[in-house]
Amino acid sequence: MSKALTTERMKLDIRTMQDDTLAPWSHRHQWKNGTTVLLRFKRREKRATIEITVPGKEVHMTAVELGTTAQYFGGSRAWWKCPCCHARVGVLYWSWRWQCRKCAELVHPSTRQSESSLSYGQVNRVRRKLGWGGGLLSPMAGRKKGMHRATYNRLIQELAEVSAAAAGAGDAVFERLKKRMTGMGTPTTKVS
Repeated sequence: MSKALTTERMKLDIRTMQDDTLAPWSHRHQWKNGTTVLLRFKRREKRATIEITVPGKEVHMTAVELGTTAQYFGGSRAWWKCPCCHARVGVLYWSWRWQCRKCAELVHPSTRQSESSLSYGQVNRVRRKLGWGGGLLSPMAGRKKGMHRATYNRLIQELAEVSAAAAGAGDAVFERLKKRMTGMGTPTTKVS
């Protein structure tokens, strides 16, 4: 049986709640399915209480320790400590209790992507850095205002490499599809 995806679970990302963790604040979050979570941060005690209410079910409370790391220019960043393994994590996921990704045995959606999808994703990532539209066939614009020429040249080189990889991955997909079609007895047209 394959592992579930992180996108299939409710999650609490402490990185979006940094201001709430600085004082004894409460933070409320509600998902589309009606489930609500009330978080009470107790900074001095370095813990948070998570109260989850699932519609039609009982209220479940969990105490979670908080960890902090000092920031380079001052201040600190808060982290969850997984209630199961006590690892410092930024996101907790709900399955039957709050856990980190490893304890809940979840994987990221990118692990399920095909090679061609990953290649096209890399092309779009580089094009976004350049300030251009996504896609292999989208028009190329010039250098963004304020971008160093060396950065622009490096990104153009990277774009050429990932575009070639994406084109190669697309060719491999086409060849597999062509083999599958000939195996089914379907006539294929010759593409030049």
